[in-house]
Amino acid sequence: MSMTLIEAAEVLEALLREETAALKARDLRAAAALQPAKTIAVEDFVKARASLDTAGPLDHRVAMLVDGLRDSAAANRAALEDALALQARVVKAIARVATRPEGNGMPGYARPARPGAGAVAFSVRA
Repeated sequence: MSMTLIEAAEVLEALLREETAALKARDLRAAAALQPAKTIAVEDFVKARASLDTAGPLDHRVAMLVDGLRDSAAANRAALEDALALQARVVKAIARVATRPEGNGMPGYARPARPGAGAVAFSVRA
């Protein structure tokens, strides 16, 4: 049993847990900063998995790691889905405000001369 698979799985699981914690804390900057390391960890894990000799006996630690990775990946997926749902709600709220007609909706002078959305400016810091 090569230790590289175990090490690669441990690194990947740690990164998934860290990203999940950042997503749950709504720290999107920290979660995004982990992406390069997570990509490398996934690549390392896939390489180590490809080099695994499945004909020989497997170390019991591999089964434990698979369970841990599965749990971490499921929690990470749930946190990502929550973050995407929150992002969708924010975008919908912005779109709703941005497309609201100017004025109070009453007929007469309060109505815009040209129907449609007014100018909208955004300032976002990531």
